[in-house]
Amino acid sequence: MNFINGNWVEGKGKRFSSLNPIDNTCIWEGNFSSNSQMKKAVQSARSAFIEWNKKDLNARLKIIKKFYSLLELNKEKIKDLINQETGKELNDSLSEVGASIAKYQNSLNAFNIRTGKSSSKVGSNKQVTSHKPHGVLSVIGPFNFPFHLPNGHITPALIAGNVVILKPSEHTPMVAELMVKLWEEAGIPNGVISLLHGGKDIVQNLAKHPLTNGVLFTGSYIAGMSLSKIMGNFPNKILALELGGNNPLVVWNTKKLIKASELIFESAFISSGQRCSCARRLILPNNKSSRKIVEILKKKVAKLSYEENSKNYFYGPLISSSAIKSFLDFQDSLVKMGGKSIIKGRKVKSKGNYISPSIIDMSNANKSHDNEIFGPMIQIQYVDTFEEAIIAANNTSFGLSAGLISDKNSLFDRFLDEISAGVINFNTTTTGASGAAPFGGSGMSGNLRPAGFYAADYCAWPVSSVINNNF
Repeated sequence: MNFINGNWVEGKGKRFSSLNPIDNTCIWEGNFSSNSQMKKAVQSARSAFIEWNKKDLNARLKIIKKFYSLLELNKEKIKDLINQETGKELNDSLSEVGASIAKYQNSLNAFNIRTGKSSSKVGSNKQVTSHKPHGVLSVIGPFNFPFHLPNGHITPALIAGNVVILKPSEHTPMVAELMVKLWEEAGIPNGVISLLHGGKDIVQNLAKHPLTNGVLFTGSYIAGMSLSKIMGNFPNKILALELGGNNPLVVWNTKKLIKASELIFESAFISSGQRCSCARRLILPNNKSSRKIVEILKKKVAKLSYEENSKNYFYGPLISSSAIKSFLDFQDSLVKMGGKSIIKGRKVKSKGNYISPSIIDMSNANKSHDNEIFGPMIQIQYVDTFEEAIIAANNTSFGLSAGLISDKNSLFDRFLDEISAGVINFNTTTTGASGAAPFGGSGMSGNLRPAGFYAADYCAWPVSSVINNNF
């Protein structure tokens, strides 16, 4: 169901369904919204913006806090829906809910720090900096964090005084509907939040609509580029792109081989590699210790269980059968380029979209892809010096996350200085990120509008005033 102007309505577009990746059973059916329904949603959002923006901040926060109290009360239900629609293991799903719950305080802190009101004296006058909301913002959600990532746009947008039209992933309509139902129960005024199911046509039409003011997008580079070309015709609108990564993890000068292996394993394979910050490339010194690390990784992969909600707190199926095909095709292409398959990823169950991890040595390959593959695959490259490791790590057009594992703190100083990425971690996973910090990247990983704590920046625009009170 779509949610337009406070009403739940059947979509008038094409039929689609949501499949449980654990066994590929159909768990939801519905319709895309039509173009006329999209126009109604935009019109109601534009009307609602006037009153929502006029509300005192505390009045807005009262409703937002009510939503977060409902989120806490319904966390088990949300966890179960995330598990059903994405296949994420239950603890992984619960972790997403926990990150969502933490978003309120982080967003409020960011609003006050990044976009609050400040003043200073300039001669006999007062200079005041304040901020205003954009208006109607479209939030385009991904499948891999179907609650947390849209919520990470919606909450700061609403705090700032914007209204939101949510277009979730076609893979996760149930999670999106539950989220909006909680907002409805919290007392959100009609039109302040709308829900439109649909594909890329709806996204493009929202971007072009004269009454919308921006798009907050999380997804692939290809989809982001397509959207960027459209938005290039509308320089008056805000566009925040959170895209993917071909993320490097460098291990250098460490004697803690088991700990290093654990960090590599989690960086590459958490959520079955379906996180944009997962390590895709492992860069190692060309020595015996590195071979031992790879052997430890092989043993850890061999111990993985592919049963539904097993004790692998992070490992589940891929989102779809087409994702499996893309994964296997990408793996085959790397081998054809000269990559050596150390562990070959395979479909491991007749039911569901389970696939085993892939580890490929690309050190002697003729070439490689600079693409993001959304799955449990890591490419190894052996190098002789730390200088070569940094060059290899930067050998990508993406720039989302990067990590260094080392016993030498001094190496991280250089790594931080020379690596081009928005998230650069030391002796932890590449996926480790805090909601109290910005999250975004350079190059093909986005358009330099980071989310996380800095989401406040793209949810409001600054206004400067010089005030003479002695006139």
